[in-house]
Amino acid sequence: MNLIEILHTHSYDKQSALLRAEHMLEDLANEYGLEIQSHGDGCIDFKGSGITGSVIINHNEIHFNAKLSFLMIAMKPVISNAIEEKLKENFE
Repeated sequence: MNLIEILHTHSYDKQSALLRAEHMLEDLANEYGLEIQSHGDGCIDFKGSGITGSVIINHNEIHFNAKLSFLMIAMKPVISNAIEEKLKENFE
């Protein structure tokens, strides 16, 4: 399966959570060569070589969704673990 879907809860207000998510995605963008685009409404899109997705920030949850290309499917566990670690670092 080429989808990564992660739901993570947080205890921050929406604006603080959005700033933390932007910071987290900037780190991931540097590590994985991603381009990010924040829409300012709680939604951040990202894309890179072999991966596209979005992060949606609500008042108490973050929804991380990514679609991997066929060539990136083998990296799914590594990418999923990196995302989960970043979420823990930034939201716990």
